[in-house]
Amino acid sequence: MRMTPIANKNKEGGLTIIELIVAVGIFSMVIGMTVGIFVLAITTQRRIIALKSVDDNIRFTVESMAREIKTGKNFSSGASLLSFTNANGESVIYRLNANAVEKSSDGGANYSAVTGSEIIINYLNFYLMGHLAGDGLEPRITITIGATGQVGNQSANLKVQTTISERLLQS
Repeated sequence: MRMTPIANKNKEGGLTIIELIVAVGIFSMVIGMTVGIFVLAITTQRRIIALKSVDDNIRFTVESMAREIKTGKNFSSGASLLSFTNANGESVIYRLNANAVEKSSDGGANYSAVTGSEIIINYLNFYLMGHLAGDGLEPRITITIGATGQVGNQSANLKVQTTISERLLQS
């Protein structure tokens, strides 16, 4: 009788424990990187939303002030306050109060907020140049404003400076 080698019938296709550990490790790294990128994207999106909110509020505030200032006269300024007479002959006051820009069109009796409640105005300054009669300078007002907006735990700061010239020269 001839002996034939016995075929190993116990060999089954499968993974060894080392192969399984390596596969789980690679899978975990890919999932970890994906979650990290997703969290970073959400954080960045919140920061962009906060910055856009601040930008929109500041842009609206400065533009509305500029429209009135261009046709105004008789300017006077304090620390965070600007008063003048607009084209309709109304006494207008812009001021910083309780972290918001406020406007009064009745000489200071009633004020309404110009900026939205979702932002905080850190500072507001008005610098007058050429507003005195006979000084030979073109009347202009420089406005500096700084604001902070918050969305979730992300905040955004914006600082803006602009100079507005009066349309009417002082005589």
